[in-house]
Amino acid sequence: MKIISIRYVIPIMFFAIISFLFFYADVRTVSPETVDAGVEVAINFLLPIKHTGSPPRVTVIPEYPSTPVSFSVRQAGPATIVIRMKQEGYPQGQLLKFSVEDVSTVIPLLKKTARGQVRPKVGIKLISQGQIAVIPSRGPVQLQFNTPVEYKTFRKYTVLPVPGKILPLNCSVEGVEFTDYSRWEFFPDKPFVHGEQYKITLGAGIRSLGGSQTDRPVEVSFTAAEPPKVIRTEPAGGEKKVVLYRPVECELDREVESALIRITDPSEDIMVPGRTIVEGKRVVFRPVRAFLPGKTYKVFLAADSKDHEPLGEYSFSFSTVEMGNKYWVDVRLGDIHTVKVYRGDILVRHMVASGGREATPTPIGSFYTQDRGHSFWSPRFGEGATYWVRLVGQVLVHSVPKDDRWKTKEDEHARLGLPASHGCIRLDEKDARWFYENIPMGTLVIIHE
Repeated sequence: MKIISIRYVIPIMFFAIISFLFFYADVRTVSPETVDAGVEVAINFLLPIKHTGSPPRVTVIPEYPSTPVSFSVRQAGPATIVIRMKQEGYPQGQLLKFSVEDVSTVIPLLKKTARGQVRPKVGIKLISQGQIAVIPSRGPVQLQFNTPVEYKTFRKYTVLPVPGKILPLNCSVEGVEFTDYSRWEFFPDKPFVHGEQYKITLGAGIRSLGGSQTDRPVEVSFTAAEPPKVIRTEPAGGEKKVVLYRPVECELDREVESALIRITDPSEDIMVPGRTIVEGKRVVFRPVRAFLPGKTYKVFLAADSKDHEPLGEYSFSFSTVEMGNKYWVDVRLGDIHTVKVYRGDILVRHMVASGGREATPTPIGSFYTQDRGHSFWSPRFGEGATYWVRLVGQVLVHSVPKDDRWKTKEDEHARLGLPASHGCIRLDEKDARWFYENIPMGTLVIIHE
C-alpha cells in the first residue's frame, strides 16, 4: 500500500479547508408568507463579513420573465446577511432565484458567493371571476389565479359543465417560452349553446405551487355569447345600378371587435383592393379604385363581436351601373396620385398625377367635364399651364405648371404622384394633351382617396 507523503497531505487539507470556507453558505427562508412586505432569506457564512466600500452584487431572477422584483440587502450578524425580495404584479408566489456575489470576508482577497431559490407561500384567490360574464361559444373560458397552482390538484378538484380540455396558458415573453400555471383556459369539445348559462366549480383542495390550499369551493358562472347579426347593408343585397365608386357598409346588431370585408368580381375571379374599417356596429370597406361598370360583385363579411363571437358565413351581391362604350375617369388621391381613363369596362390609359396639397385639397366626389382651353396664366400664382379641362369651379385637369418663360417647372414635374397642386389635377404634358383631345364634355370623373 502506497502511503502519501506528509508534504502532499498538508497542501491538500489546506486547499480543502479554503474551498469549504469559500463555498459554504447556509441559506434559510426567514419569512416565506409575508408577501406584501416581501420574502426574506438569511444567508449564514462560516467566516465573518468585512465592511468595505463595495456592497455585494445581488441578482434576482423571477420565474416569469419581465416580472418586476425589488430587493434590499442588510447585515443581520457578523456572518449573516438578509435579502428581502418583493415581487410586483401577478402572479404572486413565483419561484425567485437569487445569487449574492463578491461578499468580502475578514480574510483578505477571499470573497464569498451564495445562491438559492425561494417560492413565497401565497393564499389562493381566483382574480378573474368578475371578468367572466359572456364567453364565445367555442371558448375559451379563462380562469386566472393570483398564484400558480398545481396541475394535478386543479384537474382533480375542478368540475366542468361539459366535456372539454382545460390547460395552463403557454406564454412567450422576450423570446422566452414558459407555462403560466396561474392562468388556465377551458375549451369545450363542442360549442356552447348560444345564450345558455354554464357553471365551473373549483373545489376545495386545489393547491398552489407554494403549498397553500383552497378551503372552500368557488363557482364560476357564464353565458355563451349570441352570434352577431347583419341588420343592414349599403348597397342592399341584390341592388342594381350601383354607382361606380362608393364605400360598402354593413351594420350589425352589436358592437364589432374585428372584421374583414372582401369583394370579388365572380365573372373574372378578381379581388377588389381596399381596406376595412370598424366603426362601432358598422363595418366599412373603402375601395382604392372604382368598381367597373356593368359588373356583379359579391361581398363576403367576416366579423367578431366584442364578445369574440364570430358572425359566421355572410355574403351578398350588387350590380353596378352600365356605361356602354362611354369614357369615364377614376382619379385616386392615395399614396400615389393616379388618373385612370376607362371606356366601358376597358382601361384605356393610366397616368401619374398630382392632386391638391393638404392646405388646398382637391374636392372629393363625382363630377362631369365642362369647358376647356389650350392654356392659361395665373397672375395670383405666377405660373400657367396647358391643355386644361374644367371639372368644377376653378378645379381643372391640366399640365404641370410652367414658369414666366413658358418652361415646365421641373421641381413640380418631379412631384407627380404626390400632392402638389392648389386643388387641380396635374398631368405630364403629353398626358394632359391626350386628356384634352380625347375626353369629351360631360364625361364622368370620379375623385376619391
